[in-house]
Amino acid sequence: MDKVFVSLSDWIKEIIEKTVNRLVQIKLDEANAELWTREKVADRLNMSPATFDKYYRYDKNFPKELPGVRWKKAEIIAWLNNKY
Repeated sequence: MDKVFVSLSDWIKEIIEKTVNRLVQIKLDEANAELWTREKVADRLNMSPATFDKYYRYDKNFPKELPGVRWKKAEIIAWLNNKY
């Protein structure tokens, strides 16, 4: 009987782990797909677009701008997490 419970427990853990991994991947894909405008990036940094331009936009360590003056949300968040 114990083997049945252990087997069932392992199966449940495996299903939960697979589900969580899938959800994490979906969130990562969503973050990578979302693009932020200059205004949105400045707002996220709690500053005006002009201040963002002056101090961060052209900084070599800041995530690179994509065509259409957009930045990947995931890259901005990763940069913020590494900076602070």
